[in-house]
Amino acid sequence: MSVSLTQEPDRPHVAHLRIDANELNLLSLELAHDVREAIESTPDAVSVLTVAAPQPDDGVRGLTAGLDLEWAQDLTPHEGQDLLAAFYDTIQAIRDLEAVTVCGCGTYTLGAGFELAMACEFRVATDNATLGLPEVNVGLPTVIHGGLLLRLVGEGIANELIYRGDPIDGARASELGIVTDSVAVDEYADAVDDLVSDLAAKSPRVMTLQKRVMNRFRSNGLESGMAASIGDIGRAFGSHDQREAMAAFLDDREPAFEDP
Repeated sequence: MSVSLTQEPDRPHVAHLRIDANELNLLSLELAHDVREAIESTPDAVSVLTVAAPQPDDGVRGLTAGLDLEWAQDLTPHEGQDLLAAFYDTIQAIRDLEAVTVCGCGTYTLGAGFELAMACEFRVATDNATLGLPEVNVGLPTVIHGGLLLRLVGEGIANELIYRGDPIDGARASELGIVTDSVAVDEYADAVDDLVSDLAAKSPRVMTLQKRVMNRFRSNGLESGMAASIGDIGRAFGSHDQREAMAAFLDDREPAFEDP
């Protein structure tokens, strides 16, 4: 199966979406649909979701090298719009999840795959990773979720990356705040695992509420989003996880949260 979604048996609130369609995970209409369906099948109990390619025993693999150009070069305008609509729906599905998402960019993540990564809350890459939006170099403008780059780095850097189409490495992306962390190849797996473990140690209920609040900030605007968040915060009070988290903090111990 080219796309899979699995929950951890010992941490069922943690799930892993893996894309393994071809050597470089080149994107097509069919693959976009498969990824979207996997995202939308994420159980409500999941509060942390990773998105990556399966990793080899030796070395690090990238998420995707972008669009399958051999397949896409002869698409008609109508077929091209269908493809972009599929990419939009797939990436929007990630943004709309109430699970916190971690993208394993690995050694390369390009094009629509880079847009998918930017839709995640966290991104981890190797220092030497190849990252970017090269669409302008293959006869296409960067559209839809390429606009997320503006929020991450501002117009100046976004202009450079989009109009020139040149990739940057993971270390530079980390300096710019495009990726959360960039590490040496031999430290990559541990860096992803450490981040996931940190997120998974939080209350699944609270993480879901926090993601809901952040989505409202994004969709409703900051002012209305802040007002709407009062109800979410209010519902956290009186829950087992809220009382347990505060008691554990005061007792200087690890909390024991309820299963989602």
